[in-house]
Amino acid sequence: MIGLALVLRDWLHELAGCGWALAAVIFGGVLSLTFSPAAIAFASAAAFTVAEIADLAVYAKLRRRGKPIAVFASQIVGAFLDSAIFVWIAFGSLEFSAGTTLAKIYAGAVVAAVLSVSKHRKNA
Repeated sequence: MIGLALVLRDWLHELAGCGWALAAVIFGGVLSLTFSPAAIAFASAAAFTVAEIADLAVYAKLRRRGKPIAVFASQIVGAFLDSAIFVWIAFGSLEFSAGTTLAKIYAGAVVAAVLSVSKHRKNA
């Protein structure tokens, strides 16, 4: 689900601006804290919030260079941070973070590709 959240945050940024995207990140962190099992609630909220803010910062900086590039670069940063922070806080190890990081990056690559294709279709 976090891969979807990362993409939806970029979409919200485009539709409503950075302020609304940041508000959604904070709201997502609160939801994560509220609905996660007690043992992992803090890890989930901390990872989501830090990763989303970093992802938002990268996306905001790169979006003028092209949305596909911005989406993909921000996905890499967000995926790495989300996986590493969550696994480290929840389990005290980074052992399980590689697989989840890759899955999130793959989701970002798919979205970046779709954006790139749709941009080329509009220009054709």
